[in-house]
Order: sequence, then structure tokens, then C-alpha cells
Amino acid sequence: MSLAPYPSPEGRERMLDELAVPLGGELVVYGTSVEGRPLRALRIPSSGGPGRPRALCCANIHGVELIGAYLLLTLLRRLAAEESDLAPLREAAEIWVVPALNPDGYARTWERGGIGRLPELRANARGVDLNRNFPLPPGATPSRLPSAGSSEPGAATYRGPHPLSEPESAAIAELAATIDAHAGLNLHSFMGTVIPASVRDRPAYATYRRLCRAFAAAQPGPRYRRLAHRHLDVFTGEMEDHQHHNLDTWAACVEIFPLLATFRQHLRAPSLFWRFNPRDPDRWAANDIPGIAAFLLAALATPRPRALAQPVLEDSSSAG
Repeated sequence: MSLAPYPSPEGRERMLDELAVPLGGELVVYGTSVEGRPLRALRIPSSGGPGRPRALCCANIHGVELIGAYLLLTLLRRLAAEESDLAPLREAAEIWVVPALNPDGYARTWERGGIGRLPELRANARGVDLNRNFPLPPGATPSRLPSAGSSEPGAATYRGPHPLSEPESAAIAELAATIDAHAGLNLHSFMGTVIPASVRDRPAYATYRRLCRAFAAAQPGPRYRRLAHRHLDVFTGEMEDHQHHNLDTWAACVEIFPLLATFRQHLRAPSLFWRFNPRDPDRWAANDIPGIAAFLLAALATPRPRALAQPVLEDSSSAG
């Protein structure tokens, strides 16, 4: 079964190679997957010169969600265009792009024509949901909610034997710590929402509300709502929670392709793949890339989470 217009694993990597040239970018192999595939990132220097903050954009942590990789490749093409509408983003930050965090899952989905059970197509080659394999914030404990991660091998959200047990999650965690990104977005499907890192403190919660509003305001079509609650959210071992609490990064998950749109596309999808991926990905790229840029620009203009949370101390020299 054809998965066009989505690229094959080889086509995805070839496109990344080709786009690195006009962007003046540096391709970085930051690790290796379970099955030996290179984990690759593209570093795009800021047009504003050295010393700019960094932004990290990732996709395809779940093998079946090819739409995320497609959007990031489209983002790169738009960044490379002359008189790009994304020029302010490129000037504001050094941008790191990882189109496929889970290349083994991408390849398995491609080889099976998008047909299979969710645990088979979602996970890495050892059956681990990589987006449940990150360390929890200090003091947090795993939730018992089904979607928050399972300790049972074979489950769709199996979190693995311990945090960062998988080469893919360990490698991106090390890369993220090394580049020290100020802002980050991780692309998923298919809820049509923006899910910021789970936070409890008021300043961070209010900041994410503002960042998510910036994302929605920039979308020319369907606007994604923020999915968050300061008291009811749970920690699940997701990448954006790790980025915020452990790496001091403003980070969120973007769920491309709203739930209603996927059911309008297929009331009964011919395969699992077409439940998660739109047949017209360019429509969603046009709708969501402006939101991605707006979120990142707003985050880059905001003090880092720890700085925002620190109380302002009175200067003792001026005390009466």
C-alpha cells in the first residue's frame, strides 16, 4: 500500500542532505538507533550572527506519525527560500531540526505499508514508547493513568525498564542538554492541540498560555487549543516535560491534524497510518508552520523558565 506523498526513509534522509546545502547547515549524527540507523540532526546557524539562543524542533518520536517529519522538512524548505517568511525566526535563533527521532519505527511503518497494531508502529525496535522513556521531574512519581505510561512490555505506552533505557531517547536527551535550547517543539499527531510541558507554578503556567495563544493566533486555518491544567496534569515521561523541568527549556508537544479532520478523512481508515496522517499534508504544513514559528519566537523573547521563576531580591545596598 502506497504511503505517498510521504517520503520513504531513504527519501527523508536524502531530502535532509539536500536541504542542508542552501541553509548552510551542519548535519550532526548524534547517536544510533536500536537497529543501527544513524540519528541525525541539522544545525542551522542564525542569520543574526553567533551567540543567538537555540531552538530545537523534533518529530516522529512515534514511528507511525510521519506527518511530523514531513512538516519539519517543509519548514526547512521555507527557511531556505529567498525572502523567506520565516526570516525572523532564523535571525532570532540557531535552529536544530531532528525530523525522525525514531527512524526504526518510521522504517517499520513504511515497510508494512502503514498496516499494523499501534504498539508495533508506535514504538522503537524494542517495543518502548520513546515518549514515555524520559526522566520525570525531581520528586515526581509515575501516574497510574493508562495513557501516562505502562510498565507492561507490549503495551502501546510501555515506558521501558528505566528512564533513558533506549538509545534513541538517551541520545536526544544528551543532544538537548548539550545544545542547551531556549525553546523546543515536538511534533505528533492527531489531536489538533498544543500540549505544553506540565507545570505547577503560576508564572510558567501563564507563560505557556501566552505561548500557545501566539501559536493559535498565527494559524491561518484551524486553530489549535491548548491542552493543559495546572493541577490535574500528570507527569508521563514525555520529552517536553524533561526539557522544561530538567533542561530549562520552554517546550511543548504539537498534535498536528485535528481529531475531527482525521474522521472526516476516513470514518473507517484503511490502515492505522491513515488515521494518524493526512492525505494532504501540505495543507497542514501551511496551517501549522506559522504557529510553530510564532511559538518559538515568543518563547525566545521570554526569560528561561528558571529565571522567570526566581523571585526578585531587594538590593540590600538600597534598603533604608
